[in-house]
Amino acid sequence: MTESATQPLRGRAGYAGFRAMIKAVATGPRGSRDLTFDEAREATAALLAGEVSPAQVGAFLIGLRVKGEGAEELAGVTAALRDRAAPLHVEGVAGNRPLVASAGAFDGVADAPPLSLAAAVCAAAAGAAVVTSCGGRLGPKHGITVAEVLGALGGPARPTPTESEAMLARAGVSVVHAGAALPGWEALAKTRDEIGLRGPIHSAEKLVDWFGARRFVVGHTHGSYAGRLLGALERLGADRAIAIRGVEGSDVLRPGRPVAVLSHAGGAVDLPERLGLVLRGDADPEVAADLTRAVLRGEDAGPARQAVALSGAVRLIAAGTTNDPADALRRCEAVLDDGRAAATLDALLG
Repeated sequence: MTESATQPLRGRAGYAGFRAMIKAVATGPRGSRDLTFDEAREATAALLAGEVSPAQVGAFLIGLRVKGEGAEELAGVTAALRDRAAPLHVEGVAGNRPLVASAGAFDGVADAPPLSLAAAVCAAAAGAAVVTSCGGRLGPKHGITVAEVLGALGGPARPTPTESEAMLARAGVSVVHAGAALPGWEALAKTRDEIGLRGPIHSAEKLVDWFGARRFVVGHTHGSYAGRLLGALERLGADRAIAIRGVEGSDVLRPGRPVAVLSHAGGAVDLPERLGLVLRGDADPEVAADLTRAVLRGEDAGPARQAVALSGAVRLIAAGTTNDPADALRRCEAVLDDGRAAATLDALLG
């Protein structure tokens, strides 16, 4: 980080460089403040480039965790991640269908079946193009990731950017691995594991615009984060986004009581509730792969099917293929029954 870039933060105490960033976010309830968009972008760029000592990285991330990141700040962090991300391209994205980037918590799912990939495939079969992203095992949860499920199905467990491009071209659905496609992410993830707390990177990494996506579905755990995530995406110019309070913070809706909010003051998405219906099961990748196949082949009629159909429906709404939740749900249920979802999975796996 250059001295001139942080000069406005220098005060009487002589804080400069990255120490000025730490001072801004970690001075306590009265002294801390949100970083500006540009400050957050610059600070995150320094983290990803490895220009900051481990002690400073930890202090900065914990300071932001305690303070809580604002939407503008989160947008700046996301912008830095986008700046570093590999430029992914594919000619005529899946027949020029509208593209949705969908992601939940990068620390995965630990206590329920991970069905993000199944939801992405369902939505792709129903008319959207979907790219979902994750990294390697990440704390604090160290749950199962979408790439691990892909690997258990017979696909690449750590897809390269080239493999991600090929999947989207042939199937209309793709998985991007941040460790392979976002330089600096993996090294920073090791420090985040040592800290053991979620922070702003955990939120921002879900907002990367892979393949130039301008429409998003993003999962979260705590209700207060819906506004921050949607606000950050609006600040970054997203055309449409939906924040869902998903299973363990994933981008898979709870089948009994789905909660989803549309950006640009769109309000709550009116999805049908089936109170008492709970998604249960093993988070093991092999078990998840078997359940994914069963749902996409129309062989499962339980909570997993409902979760996948609902989650596919919000991706169709985010894509703009329909604004009617009931219509979106009908489309997703149809592709699960008539073989199109199963065919899309086959295409994904090549």
